[in-house]
Amino acid sequence: MAQYYFDLRTQSARGTDSVTADMMRHLHTRQHLGKTLVVDAEPGVVLSAARKQWLRIARSIQTQRASTLNADKILKYTHTITRMHQMEFTLKTPAERPNDDVFFLRPDELALAPAQCFNVYVNAALPKDTVRRLLTQLPDGALITDYCHATPWAELGLKPKAALEDAVAETWNTALKFLEDHRIDIDDLVATPLQNIEAIDDALDTLLAISYPFLEVASAFQRALELARPLRLSKATRNRYDALALLAHRVQALSPSPFQQQFLEVYNEDDSFFLLDNVFGLAGDALARRILAHQRAGRTRLAAALARLPQSKQRFASL
Repeated sequence: MAQYYFDLRTQSARGTDSVTADMMRHLHTRQHLGKTLVVDAEPGVVLSAARKQWLRIARSIQTQRASTLNADKILKYTHTITRMHQMEFTLKTPAERPNDDVFFLRPDELALAPAQCFNVYVNAALPKDTVRRLLTQLPDGALITDYCHATPWAELGLKPKAALEDAVAETWNTALKFLEDHRIDIDDLVATPLQNIEAIDDALDTLLAISYPFLEVASAFQRALELARPLRLSKATRNRYDALALLAHRVQALSPSPFQQQFLEVYNEDDSFFLLDNVFGLAGDALARRILAHQRAGRTRLAAALARLPQSKQRFASL
């Protein structure tokens, strides 16, 4: 049986900012999950404001991309910007425009929810029959973010967003236990660059022997993190989460399977951690020298993985 979640959100913006601005910032952290439904009494007004806010966020990310030379960050930002510009906002119903991404509808237009709709923003009172119909159409794990606070979500069986955040902690502990069982200390990977390059290389060499179970654990944590976002995290916690994402990103890129963007989608906004990789993107003679260095250090699995890496993957995984 599907489980849904709710968040009674209040407008935190001040001055000329708006609920719509808050909504778009919130959606930005969850845009990779699936489709989105915005329910408002005046959807046309909200859509117009939402597009402006969305473009403002995209421009901010473009500025961040232009300010860095780090390949991980550039790839992450490019992926995000492309996704944001491709997303279609519409006033049409899902029946009329099933391939669009963000639907702005009145309560009386909610006969059909978008497919795989993990994000629902409510800023209008909803009739009980509309709520019940909506809840039969959402996927497991969907989050309803309610600015109106007129619906008793808990009485309808929904759990508070805090339960999603608890799942992040649970899957994180599982990931830590997995790493510890293989003698990898996550805190060794978030030290300063001069201290942790060797630790990351050693960890990769270990994980390449158990890549599939590791990626399963990392993917479970990633999914929990996606569903629970946005999250308020300390810098230390963000760095530890990013350390796991970096390992998973590297292991996935060095594995035989086709390269995917999945672990790029969970990097936190404060991802200065990725600046440590000052040899990212090596190829040719530089890559050959790096392979030889790994062989001499006893990292035979990492050296072999780099040696057999297709040209198309080299810029993603050279260490």
